[in-house]
Amino acid sequence: MHGRLKLRPPDAARRRQREEKLRLYRSAMATLLEKRERGELDAEALALTGAVLAANPDVGTCWNLRRCALPPDPADWVPGELAFVVGCLGVNPKSYGAWHHRGWVLRRAPAPPPAPAERALCDRLLAADPRNFHAWEHRRTLAAEEDPEAELAFAGTLLSRDFSNFSAWHHRSRLLAPTRTPASPGGGAGALPPHRLQTELELVQNAVFTDPNDQSAWVYLRCILSRASPPPRILCLYVDREDATLAVTFSRPVVVGAGSSALTATVDGSALEGAWRSGEGRPRPSHTWLCDLPPDLAPPPARPRLHFRVTWEPDPAHREVTLLPDENEAWWQEPIKAGELFWPEVGVAEASVLEAQVETCRQLLELEPRSRGCLLTLVLLLSALDPLGHEDEIRRCLRDLQEADPLRIGFVGDVASRAEAAVGVLRMRAGPDGAVRLRLPRKALTSLPLLEHMVLVTHLDLAGNDLGGLPPALGGLRRLQVLDVSHNKVTTLRGFPPLPRLEDLHLDGNPISHTSALAPLAACPRLARLRLADTPLAATPEAATHLAQLLPGIAIALA
Repeated sequence: MHGRLKLRPPDAARRRQREEKLRLYRSAMATLLEKRERGELDAEALALTGAVLAANPDVGTCWNLRRCALPPDPADWVPGELAFVVGCLGVNPKSYGAWHHRGWVLRRAPAPPPAPAERALCDRLLAADPRNFHAWEHRRTLAAEEDPEAELAFAGTLLSRDFSNFSAWHHRSRLLAPTRTPASPGGGAGALPPHRLQTELELVQNAVFTDPNDQSAWVYLRCILSRASPPPRILCLYVDREDATLAVTFSRPVVVGAGSSALTATVDGSALEGAWRSGEGRPRPSHTWLCDLPPDLAPPPARPRLHFRVTWEPDPAHREVTLLPDENEAWWQEPIKAGELFWPEVGVAEASVLEAQVETCRQLLELEPRSRGCLLTLVLLLSALDPLGHEDEIRRCLRDLQEADPLRIGFVGDVASRAEAAVGVLRMRAGPDGAVRLRLPRKALTSLPLLEHMVLVTHLDLAGNDLGGLPPALGGLRRLQVLDVSHNKVTTLRGFPPLPRLEDLHLDGNPISHTSALAPLAACPRLARLRLADTPLAATPEAATHLAQLLPGIAIALA
């Protein structure tokens, strides 16, 4: 292979040496296994495991037998075992078995070993390999019982030598985790204290201006500006009298059902019986969960007033919606929070801190306009502050990022898709007729995010994008009547959900070539019009006949 060092084949003497080592290893392992069968885990077994592990510390069976062969009193063997593990780590500093055995020995020591000696071992191993994650994790264990400031200083020393040390940045973030302020219940850690945040921002600034193209400092910056992901909460309730369904939409995918968080609903004070099912039609975490209303709740022609109350166990609050006698549908929706659409984990409440980082990024881009980390961070910051106000700058940064990072063009395309969807969601409004139109044509969308915020959309325009398919999560759009996906890259509708109100579907200009690709549409009860012009399927002679058999009663336009 190119770039690989070519090794000279071993000569006859070296081959004989390796064969002898292999013979001794096999003999020792055979003896050990025989002794284990006979229950003779004695001093000889201890010596045999020591001989094997000293040559190859990755034989897990030997470590297990060695632990069984040690004397009952730990005081007799703890110092010797610690020294033995140090020798094994000299052979392989990243041996899982050796590090596990060291932790096992330390937990059984009558008195904890001197912390300076353990830190010295970590220092020696990290000097040889700064990315030895075993040594980092062992050092973090020691730091939990020591002064964390000393460990922060240690990480800072390593970073002053090399700002590209990802492991040192990670060690620093782990040390700072306990200092974060509490977040909302169930939400994990919040933001860093202001004084600590300022110190970390200065460190990051020195790093990014030293090497703007190194990604480690940019990853750390986004980490310290973030908090744990907000806990899932209910975003929307939607009840449809004609479809006899109650839909509950969450801010994040959740699992509802046996062994999971309880989702309960009442109608006029009485519990709503029935199983919850995913809006995607699959037993997996989903944004939307549906419950069928019982037939005797409002038998035709009765149209009573119905009051629904929904409670989700992790959230103490409850949500309510009332369906009036003259209404076929009703909903409650939480106001959309612009800052959560693109970067929901941002944990800095003071806009001035984010604005200062925006200015730093802009200054750096004047010097290094192709810095990938800087462009991505600037997009996140602008989206967290004001997505609509910085719409043009966000698009410009994403275009520059695609040019600067062609190897990750798919990732950048998904980021750009989320930005466009966020802007569209913030601009959508209900018209005088109650219709909610969301227009996202010719936005180069490669994915369809933020569907949990599009629950009330009735007309969705996705024409002229780069979508390769339609996600099952579309099942959460219970009001959708018109869907335009013309001139995309859709080849099949596999997984397309049975949308209860869908009437018009435009698939013109997509590379659909088989009638079977449209089979899921047969489950859409109100679908009346389907457009398939300029598709390979439309050019086949038997298309009209096959489609009429598959989708009877639907007006299909092939030209």
